[in-house]
Amino acid sequence: MGMQRPTDGANHAATPTLSASEQNRAYYDQDLAGKDDYWRKMAAPRARVAEFLRLLDQEPFFRLCDLGCGGGQLLQEIAAQHPRAALFGVDLAESQVVANRQAMPHATFFAMDLDQRSAVPSELLGKCDVVVASELIEHVGDPLQLLENARTLTRPGGRLLLSTQSGPLRETERRVGHQRHFSVDQMRALLQQAGWNPERVYNSGFPFHDLSKWYANRNPDASMKQFAQGKYGLREDLLCFLLRTAFVLNSRTHGAQLYAVARRVGSL
Repeated sequence: MGMQRPTDGANHAATPTLSASEQNRAYYDQDLAGKDDYWRKMAAPRARVAEFLRLLDQEPFFRLCDLGCGGGQLLQEIAAQHPRAALFGVDLAESQVVANRQAMPHATFFAMDLDQRSAVPSELLGKCDVVVASELIEHVGDPLQLLENARTLTRPGGRLLLSTQSGPLRETERRVGHQRHFSVDQMRALLQQAGWNPERVYNSGFPFHDLSKWYANRNPDASMKQFAQGKYGLREDLLCFLLRTAFVLNSRTHGAQLYAVARRVGSL
């Protein structure tokens, strides 16, 4: 893990004993029954998928890479909408990459630590029309290095689609490996520093995304047990349905969910 470069005014958690990569491995290498249910049913990830698909539809692309792809769920949904695109996935966990290769043989997966300089393999340099980084940058120790690595993956004029969080860093987020959150101005400055032209950086999600984060942190132990560790039952399914319905009313300009659309500037 590289040394963390300073970012102007970013929210910092207390200095951890484990590196960012180690913290993320400690959580995401667990075989938790609720992970897939969270992705398929919870309002926040469903809203992010919808926004990414909307952004992808704005211009054609042929090669796309999902950074921090996890179990490949986002790539599967992109593949369903864009079956002709060549898809790549990157994840920190080699075991996850092996599983993804078996589950999605039509996509190509790489294990790499995007916190490290020169992490991108030569066969991917400058190849992608679009790079997606969904809920990743808040996990890494060096956000600038992540954005620089994303740039090396992207052809000149290619796009970066990014989502992350604004606002306070709460207990449930620390437990899943968040290192910091970002304001619009902080994210715009980071993108520019890494060689991206930020075309749009915006918040969304007020009030229901913000309220759901606040409510989950009233009792972090219970929230993590109910919505991460076990399979969802009728009660969890009902709560997810109600929250997805409420999210339709969320603001597209205010809230703790942050999106960025940026374009690579400069040559390879």
